[in-house]
Amino acid sequence: MTNYFFRFSLCFLVLACHGNTVPQFRVHPNDSKLRISQDIFYEKILPTMAGKKLMLATNPSGIGTNPKKIITSLEKHKITLEHLIGLEHGFLGLEEEFSQTPVTMDSTFNRPLYHIYRIKDAELRDLVKEVDYVVFDVQDVGMRCYTYLSVLKRLMDAMKNTKTKLIVLDHIHVAMHLPPMGEKMNPRNLNFAGEFPSLLITGMTVGEATRFYNKEYLKDSVEVMVVPVEGYRRGMYFEDTGIPWTTPSPNLPMVDSARNYLSLVLLEGVNVSVGRGTQAPFVYFGAPWMTNPEELASKLEKLGNKSYYFSPVFFKPTFGPHKGKICSGLRMNLVRPDYDPIQLAYDLIRLMKETYPNDFKWSKGASNHWVDQLWGNEHFRTSINEGKSFADFHNTYGSEEESERKKIAPYLLY
Repeated sequence: MTNYFFRFSLCFLVLACHGNTVPQFRVHPNDSKLRISQDIFYEKILPTMAGKKLMLATNPSGIGTNPKKIITSLEKHKITLEHLIGLEHGFLGLEEEFSQTPVTMDSTFNRPLYHIYRIKDAELRDLVKEVDYVVFDVQDVGMRCYTYLSVLKRLMDAMKNTKTKLIVLDHIHVAMHLPPMGEKMNPRNLNFAGEFPSLLITGMTVGEATRFYNKEYLKDSVEVMVVPVEGYRRGMYFEDTGIPWTTPSPNLPMVDSARNYLSLVLLEGVNVSVGRGTQAPFVYFGAPWMTNPEELASKLEKLGNKSYYFSPVFFKPTFGPHKGKICSGLRMNLVRPDYDPIQLAYDLIRLMKETYPNDFKWSKGASNHWVDQLWGNEHFRTSINEGKSFADFHNTYGSEEESERKKIAPYLLY
């Protein structure tokens, strides 16, 4: 009887211990060892701006997540909010389309909201001269084609050799483990989603990009203060930081969307939907003509060392390509983030072209192919058309990546 009781107790103890080993997908914010730049800004930086005039560029991924706190904090320190800068998706981060007018009136702050992609450079320069500080606080994803870096560049260009000070609240993004990757933008393909002078994957935070651009391109002609994230060590994955994900745009509502974006954004250069206007943007992708997605999924199984897998899905986008049509396609399921996102994008499009030769098309605007504007030049597209392996394609620009890695090193904060 004693032996039986002992064995039963031991089994119960083992099962109880096993029950406490549930895998933890991310660190809870209450357990985070980091301090975000927003908290430091309100505590240490904002009080030093008392009595001054301010221009603010933010959205709900930054201090814009709490407009009431902005209003009360500015009133407390007698800071005048003169202007708001409208980023691509608007102040609340809800807009799918660019604003059609250069300036609108924001109802929350009762201040003019200037849409930076619509106003002229000279007008922007006049606006920044009217204020003492420009505060820039938005979450980016570490990619040149995510347009918030273009906004930052335009603001800094306008502030060159003025007395206006730039304060940038830094953010940790989903590509922090990646070095600079890809190629620079060919001026022939220059567009709003490619103005910042970096490789496609920048290898920098927005704060680091500020320091880099100010020194390398503006000769330190802008007075800059970058507020870093305290306690972060480079290489920590976003999920390990305990920082909550705050949606920077309608199409990156969750961390998985942002991670997948690193690869799937290049699908915007071909005739498929990337799930814009669905419950899973940059998780779903497909088209009405993708009639046998299982075949494509099977080919993709050989890639990525099991860091991800693809499963069939049906969806109906309410925005973008194939709007209102039933699409069959695939869902990207992330297992681990330790994969090469550019190699995935290249092989995915290459295999899509191979599997659907009669339906696949490169999307084109009035003058350029969209994928050329994303990648920066025609190499990505022409290499796939020529049937080159990713290794052969990468050999054409690998030295540029190494050069860029050395160039940005002095400006890294973590």
